[in-house]
Amino acid sequence: MKRAFTLLELLISITLIAVVAAGITGILSICLGYNDKLRANRSTELNRKIFEDRMTDLIHRIYIDPNSNTSATTFFVGQTGMGVPPGQTVQPGQTISATGTNTSGTQTGQTSAPSGVGGSSGNADTLMFTTIGRKPRAAFLASTDDFETNNQHFGPQGGVTEYSVSLTPVGDPKGKTGLIVREQIPADQDATQGGYESILEPDISRITYEFFDGTTWQTSWNTFNQTTRQLPNAIRVTYSLTGDKTDHVFVVGVLLSNVTPNNPATQTGGS
Repeated sequence: MKRAFTLLELLISITLIAVVAAGITGILSICLGYNDKLRANRSTELNRKIFEDRMTDLIHRIYIDPNSNTSATTFFVGQTGMGVPPGQTVQPGQTISATGTNTSGTQTGQTSAPSGVGGSSGNADTLMFTTIGRKPRAAFLASTDDFETNNQHFGPQGGVTEYSVSLTPVGDPKGKTGLIVREQIPADQDATQGGYESILEPDISRITYEFFDGTTWQTSWNTFNQTTRQLPNAIRVTYSLTGDKTDHVFVVGVLLSNVTPNNPATQTGGS
């Protein structure tokens, strides 16, 4: 004769099944949460790597004319704020005539930089510099149009390019925040404005720079204010992303610098 389950045994079985199911659900929830966190961390690390690679590429291409200590068409400035660098002869709102003299007037599409002089306190938080070796756009290389048409569509390609990298925009950011890069071709002796701005990395909440002069790390650098213009041997970048509890630091060598421990910079324009 077969014995049926009692009500008590059935209730105990249902309870055990419910406990096991709850445990499995909890473990599954933990696994899913961990996977989401891992995915978010992986995305953050990828964004950091992309940002550091882009900054490294820009710093590697920093260039000043080695044959002239008087021409300010090429320059390198690391300072606090977007103010006019000490020693810059072209002021915001001026243009350069064909003869090299300054004339008053507002440049098309440009706005004046915020007032004040950079490098007042703390480590630099803004870079303004010129580079060589900018890659022409793929669309420009693929175009079969004549020179005038390409220049109208794409603007100047190659040659010396002017950049600034800062958390402070020159023009209207249109509500966007983060680290902003400004690019202008050709460079015009005015480090504070011109060209086009875009977001280099939207999640950067703080960034500072230090400059190695061959013996010590300097808090600012300004070739406009140097008698013998020199680039730093290396730049140390310290930054944090939104939500970070610790800073991230990386060091990039300036490839075209002649500064070494055996040949330190004689003047930095900084402290």
